[in-house]
Amino acid sequence: MSRRNLYPPRFPKFATGIRAQVRGDTAFARNWWWQKWLKVVERIGMGVRLGKGKNYATSGQVTELKIEGPRVKAKVLGLRENPYEVSLEFRQPDAEQKRRIVEKLREEPITVARLLADDLPLEVEEFFRAEGLELFPGEKLGEGAYDMTVGCNCPDWANPCKHSIAVLYILGEEVARRPLTLLGLRGIEAEELYEN
Repeated sequence: MSRRNLYPPRFPKFATGIRAQVRGDTAFARNWWWQKWLKVVERIGMGVRLGKGKNYATSGQVTELKIEGPRVKAKVLGLRENPYEVSLEFRQPDAEQKRRIVEKLREEPITVARLLADDLPLEVEEFFRAEGLELFPGEKLGEGAYDMTVGCNCPDWANPCKHSIAVLYILGEEVARRPLTLLGLRGIEAEELYEN
């Protein structure tokens, strides 16, 4: 009979931050873009870290979230006293790709109207694919590289870590509520869709 080292359970510090709803009964649970976001997070979630990240997201461990265009900065309270700092940066289309995507969107006023009404038409994803890009993060590009950069100052070797996964869940709910956020993460602001 082998002896195993038994470690006492470790729990993150109690936090009252942003709480994800990651359930099937939320108002946006039926949105196709929310379902797709969840699949992306599950695909990059690295096994057990996915469950821990989801628990962090639903228990309010994400204490701060700032979205500045394609960059997201967040603070996540973990096992230590000070929160970990998480950063996400999303790949943007180059200037010519962006111009063509915005042009296609402007040619479809109903698509823009739906975006402004917090709906995400399927053709928006098609406009990105026509440029060789993905609208949703985590879609594989080329040699298995993801189209976003994830960083966290925690000691975990895995990337993404549970803190980053928690942030992706919280960010996903923002995208579910306001799909224009997804375009913002790709460097396209709402004002660009209806400027002359």
